Amino acid sequence: MSVPTVYATYGGKAGLAKALVDAAALTADRSRQQAELEAATNPAEQLAAMAAFDRRLFERAGDMITLIREAGGDLAQLYTDARRDADDVRRQVFESWPSGTLRTDVPTAIDIYAALCTIDVYTTLTGERGWSPDRVEQWWQELLARELLS
Repeated sequence: MSVPTVYATYGGKAGLAKALVDAAALTADRSRQQAELEAATNPAEQLAAMAAFDRRLFERAGDMITLIREAGGDLAQLYTDARRDADDVRRQVFESWPSGTLRTDVPTAIDIYAALCTIDVYTTLTGERGWSPDRVEQWWQELLARELLS
């Protein structure tokens, strides 16, 4: 594909990166996450659905996510926007739970989730420590339930 075609199609590097970010979310199957969240019968199952989505996202698009985050400028803003969108999903889920379900307030729960389920944690465990993606997902599910639920 020629450079003029890329610019005409995507409006430049930032537009192309945005298309890649959107494609990454599709490969992680956001509709599957939504179905799993709706089918869950309790908060622990909803946390598991969110952790499963993060695992799929990082497994399939982790290199691209890291590249976009570290690129700076408009590209890095895409990473920030995607993190904000993920926080919005978590906020909606956490706020749907009955009072007393969370061990803390919703903003702090979102922060804890965001600190634990990151591309950096995933990469450290799978790349440096030899964990399988299944093991990371299972650990996240157990850790999130233990840290967030009363």
